[in-house]
Amino acid sequence: MPGAAIMWIRDGVLVNRMHLNPVAFAFAYWFFTPPEKRSRLTIERLINFGFTKSGFSCADKMFLFNQESDDALTDVDAAASFYNELATVAAESCSYFDGAIELLGDLQKAGVYSYITSAVEQEVLDRWAQSPQGKLISPKLMEILGRRPNFFKGTDHFEYVSDTVKPDCIYYVADAVSELLTVLANKERFKIVSIGFSYCIDKPQVMEAVRLVKQTLSNFPSGAIPYPEDLEVDEAKLQVPEELQLADSLRGAGADHVAGGDANEIFANLRQYFVDSGLLKQ
Repeated sequence: MPGAAIMWIRDGVLVNRMHLNPVAFAFAYWFFTPPEKRSRLTIERLINFGFTKSGFSCADKMFLFNQESDDALTDVDAAASFYNELATVAAESCSYFDGAIELLGDLQKAGVYSYITSAVEQEVLDRWAQSPQGKLISPKLMEILGRRPNFFKGTDHFEYVSDTVKPDCIYYVADAVSELLTVLANKERFKIVSIGFSYCIDKPQVMEAVRLVKQTLSNFPSGAIPYPEDLEVDEAKLQVPEELQLADSLRGAGADHVAGGDANEIFANLRQYFVDSGLLKQ
């Protein structure tokens, strides 16, 4: 299909780091919350909450968690800024899904416009684009769209892509229910085909993220953390969605197609979908 555009989620679709983000969110929230306000909190509850709010920015997650926790965290901006630094450094150890870089390159050669759409602040994404990890795909993208003044993930990004390249169709590849739900109000206006990215995180992966976050924190200056604590995470208290449950949730959120598989299979399945859709040759 000539003139097609694809809007990709970075974290959890292109980069296999969805196990990392909820853990970094939980640690950032905890370390910026005074001990006297932590009595009803657990680190596992924070991690689990982070998974349920996949697709939201860290600041939005913190705001939403505050609503359930009597505003335990008072300086959301500082905690979210700390999260950005923590997650960015820790994610340097994460990798792209197998086949992701190659698929972006082949789509570019086929004349398909690829964009990243993200709730992360634009300046954070701009720095990432110049990092060794970001440089692997930046040349294969039209643009990386982040959070700017009066410009947000969702309708603003859809409108921007539609106005900029005037595609016949926008494919939107997302792994979170909240992201797919944003399509419903915009589907007809921007001719969006939504694709659910059904990759399941298991508990050992979350525990690996805990190890990675702790390792990253060990290199932070001591003064960077207002209320430090040596945290231990109980794997038994973690809650992660099962594969069938996740796929059903994505379909329930309006996904026109769901691509599944393990880390080595899912992009091969996604590639086949784009072949079947006419964007790529076999």
